[in-house]
Amino acid sequence: MASYRVLIVDDQRDVRRALRAAIESLKADIQVVDVPSGEEALLEVAGQEVDLLVADVRLAGISGLELLEKLRRKKPDLKAILVTGLLDASIRQQVADAGASAFFIKPIAMADFLDAVERCLGLVNAAPLEAALPETQDESLSDYLTSLRQQLEAISAVLLNEHGRVLARAGDLPDASVESALFPALMAAFSAARRVAHLLQQSPPNDLMYFNGPKYGIFLAHVGEVYALVVAVNPYRDREQLHQHMSLLYSRLDGLVSILRQLGVPLIASEHAADQDETTETLDEEEVESEPELEALLEQGASVDVDDVDAFWDTAATQINTEGVGGADALTYEQAVQLGLAPETDDEEEAD
Repeated sequence: MASYRVLIVDDQRDVRRALRAAIESLKADIQVVDVPSGEEALLEVAGQEVDLLVADVRLAGISGLELLEKLRRKKPDLKAILVTGLLDASIRQQVADAGASAFFIKPIAMADFLDAVERCLGLVNAAPLEAALPETQDESLSDYLTSLRQQLEAISAVLLNEHGRVLARAGDLPDASVESALFPALMAAFSAARRVAHLLQQSPPNDLMYFNGPKYGIFLAHVGEVYALVVAVNPYRDREQLHQHMSLLYSRLDGLVSILRQLGVPLIASEHAADQDETTETLDEEEVESEPELEALLEQGASVDVDDVDAFWDTAATQINTEGVGGADALTYEQAVQLGLAPETDDEEEAD
């Protein structure tokens, strides 16, 4: 039996696999079990207790916080590491109240996560993990977005990750159903802007885009390399007001970056994302280089008259009618009947 047992609970399979692989890389005597829901976690623990719980705060059924509360009724000293993809001051406070040993915001910094695991299991002798919890800042992320929204008299201010998932927000669009189509389109522009910045050797991207509409306009800006700020505003009366708000929004981006850094959130694109950008750029370059060759081939091609095409098919049809569809070795229908290779007709059946 293993010396330690760790239970990972997350509804994202890729996250569970990554965390499991990271823990198993410690080369310690640890048994790692992963499940996608809090309900399955309760069943797993019913058979055998665990020494460490690693759970997402938000799950489809029982939340990570509720799961921790239930498990601690049987094992009060259970260690727990909670993770989330939402940057919200209220969630941080709930995690702190729950007494979690550590709290991480996705994407998770694996080095820090493994350090937290080792400390929770007592694999290293060090100070308690209280410092691993993000400290409550005077101005939280939600407060910052709310303040920004008020200054711009905006409809909403939303922070998205590079996959288009909402991490924090202040306010909603007039038609919430538009978000499902709008955010992916904005993230396509976001990715394109990052590629342009990469080509210009600008890191992190330093951009601010504005999309005008009859009902409202949209500001889109990079926050670091992997986060997007989306601000919906009422239509502007004149260009002067637009320029004023652009300057104000641009000046507030640094403050947003500072808050994310204080939360310990990675602001640099992962190697995988960078590789994707480079691959896409390489493909685009190859496509551009091949276009002249394609044009040359097309120019060499001879034009074909429609009448010539019709004549070709008329000739082919005539050959089929005169030569037949068979060759010298083909059987006639009568020969096929005699050999029993064709069904008999009604007249033949009556004759029999």
